[in-house]
Amino acid sequence: MSETVSTASNAAGAWTNPLRDPRDLRLPRIAGPCSIVIFGVTGDLSRKKLLPAIYDLANRGLLPPSFGLTGFARRDWTEDHFKDFVKENVQAHCRTPFKESTWKQLAAGIRFVQGTFDDPKAFERLSDTVAELDRDRGTRGNHAFYMSVPPRAFPQVSRQLADCGLAKSDKDAWRRVIIEKPFGHDLASAKELDRVVSEVFDPSSVFRIDHYLGKETVQNMLALRFANAMYEPIWNNNYVDHVQITMAEDIGVAGRAGYYDGIGAARDIIQNHLLQLMALTAMEEPVSFSAADLTAEKTKVLSAVRLPKDLAAHTARGQYAAGWQGSHEVVGYLDEKGIDPASTTETYAAIRLDVDTRRWAGVPFYLRTGKRLGKRVTE
Repeated sequence: MSETVSTASNAAGAWTNPLRDPRDLRLPRIAGPCSIVIFGVTGDLSRKKLLPAIYDLANRGLLPPSFGLTGFARRDWTEDHFKDFVKENVQAHCRTPFKESTWKQLAAGIRFVQGTFDDPKAFERLSDTVAELDRDRGTRGNHAFYMSVPPRAFPQVSRQLADCGLAKSDKDAWRRVIIEKPFGHDLASAKELDRVVSEVFDPSSVFRIDHYLGKETVQNMLALRFANAMYEPIWNNNYVDHVQITMAEDIGVAGRAGYYDGIGAARDIIQNHLLQLMALTAMEEPVSFSAADLTAEKTKVLSAVRLPKDLAAHTARGQYAAGWQGSHEVVGYLDEKGIDPASTTETYAAIRLDVDTRRWAGVPFYLRTGKRLGKRVTE
């Protein structure tokens, strides 16, 4: 073995593992020195998904010791208060066993910046905090900015990052921005948002994501479709009468009134999560499973979608009412804290779509989503 190692070292100029095959994608890839800044860190997505996911990566040894986490929010918190907040939500939602040793290592790189999106001084403090992480944690100028905020805030945050110098990096480092769905509220606003963000960040550094696609069940759709010889021959209109895609939740707005009211179920779920699932269900097999080839096949499906002529007959909207959820009495949507009693925002939405391709012609797709659908809510 010593001779093999020596040969590998001499040939490449540095030691490499001779047993490692770069084609084996199962091998874990540990991130390099970096940090992540989360805008909207006190929100529902951050509490339930982002913070626990960061901890789980650290717990699995996939984050480097030179890692930093910075939260940006309006709340008047100290750094210790923010660390307690992170720990509480990690313990509540992490998917790997909680280890105090992992937490101590992660907590050493946690920072908090208090401020609002319209406050340039807050972003100056953020810039100082990022520089501190470079100096004290060795993050080497590599920073990602996660915008878990309403779409209307994307342009403002982008410009503030540009003004304080955080949007650009040295040639040996990188800066990336992750923008959560929904990306705009219509085509015109999406194009304008794309223009603003592209002025601030290099296009290759902008990641527009739908976190729902990271779910294991969604990921398994690709294997179910294209690696299963039993299903693929019958995955068409000769054998399928209709397709139903349902996302049901047994919770209410759960403190998200500020975001949810005015957005609603159709924009929050159907236009992104469920359309993505429909595209995965209906698309043809891509040339490869690279991002570009997957996108190309999804785009083909979405371009073939046909709306029903009579929308009133093939769509539905509603709001959950007060009732009982198991043994607990729950309020209706209009009685939730922060919701306008006159609000017409829907918490249930459904639509029928048709896909005009040879595989799916004549097969209706029913997309529906709603809160408090998982359990009985009314008598």
